Amino acid sequence: MISYILYFTAGTFAGSFFYTLAERYSNGKMKENPFKALFSRSECPSCGKNISAFNLIPLIGFIFSKGKCAACGNRISFIYPAMEILYGVLAVMIARFQGTDLLSLFIYLIAAVSVTIAIVDIKTMMVPLSLNVIFFILALYPVIMHNNFTDSFYGFIFLTLFFLIIMFIFPGAFGGGDLKLYAAAGFLLGLEMSIVLLEVSLISGAIFGVVWGALNGWSFRIRIPFAPFIAAGIIITLLFGNTIILFYYRNIYGF
Repeated sequence: MISYILYFTAGTFAGSFFYTLAERYSNGKMKENPFKALFSRSECPSCGKNISAFNLIPLIGFIFSKGKCAACGNRISFIYPAMEILYGVLAVMIARFQGTDLLSLFIYLIAAVSVTIAIVDIKTMMVPLSLNVIFFILALYPVIMHNNFTDSFYGFIFLTLFFLIIMFIFPGAFGGGDLKLYAAAGFLLGLEMSIVLLEVSLISGAIFGVVWGALNGWSFRIRIPFAPFIAAGIIITLLFGNTIILFYYRNIYGF
């Protein structure tokens, strides 16, 4: 139990960094000055004053400040602690199902970058190329450790070609950033797990699209960010992909 508390705590600190990174991608600061955006202190979104070191402590700082800026008194969005909790829970889940070795750390970072990409896509309807590149670089270590480059190549080709065809048949259905994220995920997961990712992301995206369409008058002009569903599919596949594949083999194929 104590170890999981430590993993959760570490995850909240990572979440504070990754959500701030997502915010700085979304507001254009990463494009203006990447070095400053990465290493400058966090500021109040209302008055621009630097937030004190104590108030930057995940969850604790928000609670003790009562969710308000010490300088101007304006409220700070609850999204900040919510995201810290999300990244903390993600750390616990990966420790529980993937272990706590160096490979698991890379898996966590991949999952964290996936969530960050999803947040940026929600806020801007864009997937930054640099985050896709970081995802791909992080994926190299698990691929090397599994020593199955052929399967990774097949996963990469499968998802790339699949979505190139979809984008050709249905122009505007997906963006280039979505394609690049799928391609990088295919490289990470390999062919079999890429099919699980495809199923999870498309089904969850379709369900959300139907509900969203029903709530907004079934307008075909409504655009929804798709990276969140890809990110959810990546995380679910990383955590439960083998279980899902085993379920298929036992209950559908009769193996």
